[in-house]
Amino acid sequence: MKNESCKNDRGSFKKSIYQGIYNSLVIIMAALFLVGGFIFKTNAHENEFIVYEDYYRKNDQALTVSSDNKGRLKKTAYLTFDDGPSNRTEEVLDILKENDINATFFLIGNQINKSTKKTLKRLVKEGNQVAVHTYCHEADCIYDSADTYYNDVMKAAKRIKKYTGVDPKIYRFPWGSVNGYIKNYRKDIIMRLKKEGLEYCDWNVSGEDSIGSPGARQIINNVKSNYRVYNEPVILLHDANARKETVKALPAIIKMYKDAGYSFDIIENRNKPCQWKPY
Repeated sequence: MKNESCKNDRGSFKKSIYQGIYNSLVIIMAALFLVGGFIFKTNAHENEFIVYEDYYRKNDQALTVSSDNKGRLKKTAYLTFDDGPSNRTEEVLDILKENDINATFFLIGNQINKSTKKTLKRLVKEGNQVAVHTYCHEADCIYDSADTYYNDVMKAAKRIKKYTGVDPKIYRFPWGSVNGYIKNYRKDIIMRLKKEGLEYCDWNVSGEDSIGSPGARQIINNVKSNYRVYNEPVILLHDANARKETVKALPAIIKMYKDAGYSFDIIENRNKPCQWKPY
């Protein structure tokens, strides 16, 4: 009886240890979940496209595209810059000109004024495309409703036309077209803007240069991680005062694509805009 009692005691002791470990793991996992949820929520506007990376990789339909007159598959890269014009725009334009290529600039309307007019005129004159990003780039303001988003886009488009003489035909949703802000009116606003002659454009390759403060090498590696997945990659970079490292990385990114046999062009010449589809 004594041995049996010892066995029972040891069994109960082991069981209590296992139960304690299990309870601790549950508490730790719950804490991590709550902290992770808080971090994601507070940084959702920066990390939105990471969530959808695998999704848009599967859903962009530009994996098989047109061929040249010798039957060879054409590979064209589309550099896109969000958040300009800025103090970096002239530097970006210099690099594009040196490499004899063009890019598409998704502009912020309230940064377009007399002081940036000369830069924008140069941007257009050298064959680059102007497009709408937003007027104010403040989520609570632009995404409050379908009307507020529509008004923001149209206000930015009007501003671009005033200072460049060009009617923009492309726009890009801040934080991408599949985001929590517009889920209740996404389809309606896309159709509404389409009637105005505006198509949205997302991206399928990202330098992730607006997340934290990555160095030039990291930005290059971010692009390199999937730059050859597509025959028509749309590369997201940013044109902003704080993006000095993006400017440093740009020549290497261009060379990387050229060495891989890609030419460059603006979005309006792509087979179709890169557009994510909702789940």
